[in-house]
Amino acid sequence: MDAVPSITTVVAQALHTAAAVLREDAPQDGMVFGELWERMLARSPRLKEDWAQAVRESPQEVNTRFKNYMNRSASNLVRAGWLYRGGRRWQLTGIGLDALVHIPDPVDFYLEATRRYRKWERQQREVSVAVTALEQLPDGGYWVALEEMAGEFGVDSDVLGTVLRGTRPPGWYLALGEDGQAGAGLPLLSHERDQWRSLLDEEGLLDIGLSSLDTVRALPDRRMPVRDALAAAKQPLEEAAADEETPRQLWIIRGVDAATGVPLIRGPWRDNALVTLDTGFQPPTMAARDLDSVRRVVETALPATGPARREAVARELDAFLNRMRKGDIVLSTDGFDTYVGVVGGPAAHGAERLERPVDWRNLGKPLDFLKDLPSGLSGVVQDADSQVLEATEYAETVLALIGDMPRAASLPTGPAVLPDATAELAEALHMPDTAWLQDCVELLRATPQLIFHGPPGTGKTYTALALARHLAGASSATNVRLVQFHPAYAYEDFFEGIRPRLGGGQDGDMSGGLAYDLVRGPLRKLADEAERRPAEVFVLVIDEINRGHLAKIFGELYFLLEYRTERVHLLYGSDDGRGFRLPPNLHILGTMNTVDRSVAYMDAAMRRRFSFMELHPETPPVKGVLASWLRKQTEERGGDPDTYDDSYVRLLDEINQLLAESSPGDRSFRVGPSYFMQDLAHSGDGALERLWRTQIIPLLTEHHWGDGIDVEAVYGLHVLRERLNILPPPAEDTAGDADEAANPASQ
Repeated sequence: MDAVPSITTVVAQALHTAAAVLREDAPQDGMVFGELWERMLARSPRLKEDWAQAVRESPQEVNTRFKNYMNRSASNLVRAGWLYRGGRRWQLTGIGLDALVHIPDPVDFYLEATRRYRKWERQQREVSVAVTALEQLPDGGYWVALEEMAGEFGVDSDVLGTVLRGTRPPGWYLALGEDGQAGAGLPLLSHERDQWRSLLDEEGLLDIGLSSLDTVRALPDRRMPVRDALAAAKQPLEEAAADEETPRQLWIIRGVDAATGVPLIRGPWRDNALVTLDTGFQPPTMAARDLDSVRRVVETALPATGPARREAVARELDAFLNRMRKGDIVLSTDGFDTYVGVVGGPAAHGAERLERPVDWRNLGKPLDFLKDLPSGLSGVVQDADSQVLEATEYAETVLALIGDMPRAASLPTGPAVLPDATAELAEALHMPDTAWLQDCVELLRATPQLIFHGPPGTGKTYTALALARHLAGASSATNVRLVQFHPAYAYEDFFEGIRPRLGGGQDGDMSGGLAYDLVRGPLRKLADEAERRPAEVFVLVIDEINRGHLAKIFGELYFLLEYRTERVHLLYGSDDGRGFRLPPNLHILGTMNTVDRSVAYMDAAMRRRFSFMELHPETPPVKGVLASWLRKQTEERGGDPDTYDDSYVRLLDEINQLLAESSPGDRSFRVGPSYFMQDLAHSGDGALERLWRTQIIPLLTEHHWGDGIDVEAVYGLHVLRERLNILPPPAEDTAGDADEAANPASQ
């Protein structure tokens, strides 16, 4: 008679079979769990029967379905780095394939994964802080050594390396071997190398010379010492250990009586000095110490509830049970009355709710929701759709309002202040004074969006970048970013979106399927940084802003351009229920070419959200820029600046005068001075002729397309020179005589 299988034996067999299916049927792209489940049962048809028998004979009561139990138990493989689960797909890693090959017995396979899981569990807090620190690596293209990072946070390097491979948090691929090698010595599959190569290349870190088909390495000079790079991320851990009584996080707590609809802060929370979280089912015990564990509890308790709602419930439970801690601040509202308290201890369990003791600090003198709270915090409180929501960036501000500052805390150093325009900036832009630039600064102080518009060649982009770098000051290298709009540009490119990623096949085969990631765009990245550093100025420069479909690109952010203190819920839900805002220290500078006939101008709604400053050749500050630049060039060559060659200025003025006469009342098209401020116009004999032939004439031909004007006859360089009595350079004149002598028919 066969022995009765245990639950552990059945689960071990199921997971081992699932790993084998992934290796053979989906080695690179993985497989959605539903399909994997069916293939696993087809390969091992006795599993369901064995499970039913094991449950019947088990001394413990098991109410979980086999499918859910197996899914939950797979977390052991994830923490061991053997399995990656993302976007509902299961994918075997190189570490997992190595384990499958070297541990053929299913029970041994599962027990080894469990042993590694327990090892991670003992270091869970340190691993969590290390992962958070990795997510906070500064932008700009840096990597860190995995072993150095593990040592900095007191984690075993093999634990940290495998957890990163199994969970893949943001920035996971930036923890590399000491020599910059991807994988840090752990087994890699070919498609994993391809993904690592793509991610490092996207960050500008890939060392093409030292990388090969079998090896991926990062540039050695982009390695950042962990102690320097992660000091700010490590500080909260050290401070918490030194001062357990110092509040660290702020939580917005909501709760109403189910029968009366009255806020609980008006009754039991106030009377019993606590806060509660009602779940409607038996809440998880302290054994559920991470989000994955809580998710499993919620999935079992609410099997008929939609995935989005289950995820929201799981996050609230995890926050209340695991992330909230003694000394944290809680905030709750009753109408406009706002109450603040400090958490006094760990969660306690009731039949259908969790409780935490709270020392309410202002029951006799509640804050006024509208008058007392910062606009950013009131927006979060008002718009949030969760029972439990973190808003830690406002913690010290709230405590200051009730006169209870934490000992180690300091008030925020913001808001950011835009500096005035300087004479140095005006001189660099060849402007006569700071008046026009100071107008730009004042407009940005009033409305943080400004557009420079005007004809081509008036220096719109150059001016926007120069002003942006001046406003950002010493942090301009990281706090200023440039994007260019075009007709195909979309919300997913600009803000965030789900983007496909090509998975490489085995043995270098690039015919693999697609994986999908939620990727932050330039605006989301800059906005997140601005939110974290409120005392610094951030500027996004959008070149050719009117070439994009603005309503399509900005989406729900359209509203935030005008209402910076408000929050909206994002299209892909990445705001975690708290809403997203455009921080007040993030400014947008756009440029708009008024002559571009291939695009439409902005609609009225978008125009209302921007201020506009014109750059036009006939008005300051553009008028006079070319003369100023020519004087500077003459001075740098050792000449007298007052003796500069003004023929370029006269030619430019003549072109624009002719354009004005050809289209009376239309200022949209002129030629800007930038065309004459490039090397092509000043690089030896025949330079101006090359510029005229390759840039000026084609530009004017396009402008006059279809109106019957002979562009060469009106705007030809020799025609304008003759009209203005400007003699060509002697070498050019001699060359022209020689051409005529060689070709008598031309006379």
